[in-house]
Amino acid sequence: MAVNKVTLTINSRQYTVVAEESTEYIERLCNHINEKVENVIKGGQNIMGERPVVLAALNICDEYFKTIEAGELIKAQMQKTTDKNLKLQQAVKKLNKELDEAKSAQISIDETAIKAEAAAAKNDLDEANSQIKFLEGHIKSLENKITELEKKYDDREKEVLEMIEKG
Repeated sequence: MAVNKVTLTINSRQYTVVAEESTEYIERLCNHINEKVENVIKGGQNIMGERPVVLAALNICDEYFKTIEAGELIKAQMQKTTDKNLKLQQAVKKLNKELDEAKSAQISIDETAIKAEAAAAKNDLDEANSQIKFLEGHIKSLENKITELEKKYDDREKEVLEMIEKG
């Protein structure tokens, strides 16, 4: 991958960054840092020197750790959903087995009652399959959220590392 050399201005000071990421990406990071520094300066009283950059770095680290925590919560939710999905799949297997047994066994009870039980089991199976489809969609959504949070995590990590290197 090509190495890019970019000159950036953060809090009125120039820094030269050498990275494999695109110039646009590095400039986007710089803009984010400058926004954080401006927020610190606007919120503080006579904050000068490197303090705004340090406080901005703390704010970025705070966002970073909160993103990690959110990702962990989503992973826990996903695990619960996966467990529920597994239980539903097991219930479907059991209902399928019961349905197969009811269809193949020679039954000595009233045929009408058997048909009613089979219909009820089929309804339960259809409902379980619907729940499985819903949960699979929910899992996919949670996986997408995790992917987004991991990308934010990586971006924040790069920002913090760059600030450490510069600082």
